[in-house]
Amino acid sequence: MKNLILAVVLTCLSGAVLAATPVTAENAQQLQKIGVVSSQASTLNDFEQSIAADAKQQGASGYRITSVTVNNHVYGTANLYK
Repeated sequence: MKNLILAVVLTCLSGAVLAATPVTAENAQQLQKIGVVSSQASTLNDFEQSIAADAKQQGASGYRITSVTVNNHVYGTANLYK
């Protein structure tokens, strides 16, 4: 049982380390902008998860959402940083 719990914790930590994370405006000034992505989803949570996945796929360590429009769906853009 202890091994199972340890395996779950390590799996979660390794995914968190590799995942792109949101950055503040202040932190973004210290990082190199490497691109822009856009996405759409049915909820704000799904939208942010999509942006984070796109950022990770493009090798970014962080992202800053720059625009969001909510009507029948959520659409927005984000800057990617390394």
